[in-house]
Amino acid sequence: MAVNRGCSLIFAGFVGVMGWCATVQGESSLTVEQNKLARMEQSLENRLVELEDVENEMLGYEYKLKRAQESLGQARTHYEQTLKELKAAEREHKQAPSTDTERALNKARHAHSMAERGVDSRNRRVEFIQSTFGDLETRMKSSQASVADIKVRVAQQQVLVDKLVKAMLVQAENQNRAQAKAASERKVVEPEEPVGKPEIPAPSVASLTPAEPVVESPEPAPEMAAPQAPAVDQREIDPELLAYARGEQERLEKVLSELEDEDDSGKQTFRNLSLRPSGGEAIDFEFLGRNQYRLVAPVSAGRQTYKINSWRFRRTIPAEDEGVRYVFIFDARRLSRPRLVMYPEYVLSQLD
Repeated sequence: MAVNRGCSLIFAGFVGVMGWCATVQGESSLTVEQNKLARMEQSLENRLVELEDVENEMLGYEYKLKRAQESLGQARTHYEQTLKELKAAEREHKQAPSTDTERALNKARHAHSMAERGVDSRNRRVEFIQSTFGDLETRMKSSQASVADIKVRVAQQQVLVDKLVKAMLVQAENQNRAQAKAASERKVVEPEEPVGKPEIPAPSVASLTPAEPVVESPEPAPEMAAPQAPAVDQREIDPELLAYARGEQERLEKVLSELEDEDDSGKQTFRNLSLRPSGGEAIDFEFLGRNQYRLVAPVSAGRQTYKINSWRFRRTIPAEDEGVRYVFIFDARRLSRPRLVMYPEYVLSQLD
């Protein structure tokens, strides 16, 4: 019976060790997949912000196109009117040439020439707006496709995470049952048979002779290894995040290089602009020009709410980015719908 009891103890220990190993491995896999899910959700939020910005810009260009077409129509009407006046002045000067008719003819020619220039300039403006509007439509379709693709990936990743969570729960339940069974087997054990008192043999001469102490030779101390430098963070960067950061860097450079009035380019809309994370202290933005503001600050993992003056922006930060420095760019060109761009600072090293 003692053998049975020992077997039960060994089995219980084996079950405990195997359960612990499986739990650790399961938790590690779950953490990895949860980080992937959070990164996908972050990419989805970025693309939705980008799509909203493109849609708002298209609305602005729709209004510009409407006004430009109206102006072009008025210019063409004026052109037709000046053409009639020019023909009438030519007839009058041909029938009865005089200083007055010549002056009227020159005036009509000048008015017609200016009207023709007006039509040309307004026609070029309409063509430019239509071209820009077409580019925005292409960007919108691309953003819509990206959003749809990421939504599918997020849904698939969520299913995978849910399966891992369910598997861990089942595994934990099975482990608890196995441990309970082993514990019950330890309790239901018959009492051990009494063991007789062992006979003590008479001491021999050899046993009475004191033995020489055995001195163990000390093992050579291992050589001290040279201190290693801390490993560089070889973080795997999501291609979607890299593409987003590259696009935002290019957008910012383009905005800052646009030709505008010097007075407007250096004019700050806000005297003080600061970002306040959830439960954190306020951090001031740096003004870049063209209503663009920037700061770099560490972030906390999870669902975060960032308050910028009276605006609130919600973002998802993956667990692996806990304490990582992020780049925040606040685009205040459209105060009715300002835009917050943010991505990890370590991505910038991959953009060179």
